[in-house]
Amino acid sequence: MKIRGLVKFSLVDYPGKMSCVLFVGQCNFRCPYCHNPHLVLAPESQPEMRQGEIMAFLEKRRRLLDGLVLTGGEPSLRPGVENFLSKVKSMGFLVKLDTNGSVPDRVVGMVESGLVDMLGIDYKAPAALYAEVTSSADSSIAEKVRSLIKFAVVKGVPMDVRTTVHKSILSLEDLITMRRELDRLGVGKWHLQQFHNADVLDPSLLEEETYSDTELLGIVARLGGGTMLRGANVPDRGQSKRLEPVAVA
Repeated sequence: MKIRGLVKFSLVDYPGKMSCVLFVGQCNFRCPYCHNPHLVLAPESQPEMRQGEIMAFLEKRRRLLDGLVLTGGEPSLRPGVENFLSKVKSMGFLVKLDTNGSVPDRVVGMVESGLVDMLGIDYKAPAALYAEVTSSADSSIAEKVRSLIKFAVVKGVPMDVRTTVHKSILSLEDLITMRRELDRLGVGKWHLQQFHNADVLDPSLLEEETYSDTELLGIVARLGGGTMLRGANVPDRGQSKRLEPVAVA
C-alpha cells in the first residue's frame, strides 16, 4: 500500500490517544473544501514512503504511541489496506480509520475483522444534496454513507462524525436537516468544523463569504443534540480563544 505522508505525533487526530497519522492518495469524491487536493488530484506528486520505512518507524514507537490514524485521500479505495492494518495491529497499536463512507462493505469488514478500532466519518451534506456536494456519480452514495454510520451506532464502534461547513455549500436549513438525519441514525455527538482559508480543491471558495466563528456558535446552540464546534477562534476579552471543541446543549 502506498503511503504519501506521515505526521509522527498527534494529540488531536485520535481522540484521547497519542497517535501518528498516515496519508494515502486517491479519492472518489471532489469536495470543494478538501484541504488535501494534492492527494486527491495528483497523489503521485507526493513522495511515496515504503512500507518497510513505516514499520521501522512504528517499531521504534511501540511504547510511545497508542495508535495510528489512516487517512487520505480515501483509505478504503487502496489495495492492500487490510494486509497493512493487520501488521499494524500485530504490533499492538490501535487503529482509527478516516473514511468518506463510500465503500461501507469494505470498512465493515475491517471493523469486524478487528483491524479498525475507531472510525472518523465525514458527513458531507443532507442526503438530498450528497451527490452534488461530493461530485459523486453514485446516486446511492448518501445511503451508503448512512449505512456505515448506522452500522457503527448499532455495533457500538467509537466514531467521530464531522462536517466541514462553508456558507456557500451548506445553509442553516441544510445543517438543521443534517442534524435531524443524524438523530434518526442514532448519532449524538457531531462536530461542525470551521472552514479555513488554505489550499483547497476549489480555490473560488476562498473568495466567498463563509460563516464567522460567532455565527457557527449560534448554529451549534440552535442545533443542540450533541452538536459541537471544532476549529474556531472566538474573541475572549480581546484575545483569541481556541475552541477544541465547545459543546452546547
